[in-house]
Amino acid sequence: MEVKLIDKNKKVRKAEIIEVSKLDLKKLKNWKFNWFDLYNNKNSKIFQLKTEEIEGLIKIEFIEPDFFELKNIEVSPSNFGSRGRFMNVAQLLISYGCLLSFELNKGPYQGYLTFVSKGELIDYYIKEYGAELAFRERMFISPNEGIKLIKKHLKVEL
Repeated sequence: MEVKLIDKNKKVRKAEIIEVSKLDLKKLKNWKFNWFDLYNNKNSKIFQLKTEEIEGLIKIEFIEPDFFELKNIEVSPSNFGSRGRFMNVAQLLISYGCLLSFELNKGPYQGYLTFVSKGELIDYYIKEYGAELAFRERMFISPNEGIKLIKKHLKVEL
């Protein structure tokens, strides 16, 4: 899927979100997660937001055949924090997770993106993504909020 990254000067750069290969993950340096090790789960998929290099990654893991959770998300070290090169990497990846929740989740799970948040990020996910707290650190983005994110960040109509 083609997407638009926005740099700090508000310039738009084309990028794509595609499934990653294990070979791509072997090249990563200075990331918080060891994505190469995370790749090994047969019930999961990892997607990359990519220009010439990987700008960010998400991992989804199927809990049941018709239901996945967002297990990991990380922006590249070059995009981390206020000094990052691109401003909207995380927004694009979470919106893509929402899009996948409509495509891959079935039945009552369709359109729900669930994840477990670190405690200090709960308020951020509520404010930035319209996420809701389900139990302790378990959160979800509802189909209605997901559609808003998909339209805003991916420019896709469902």
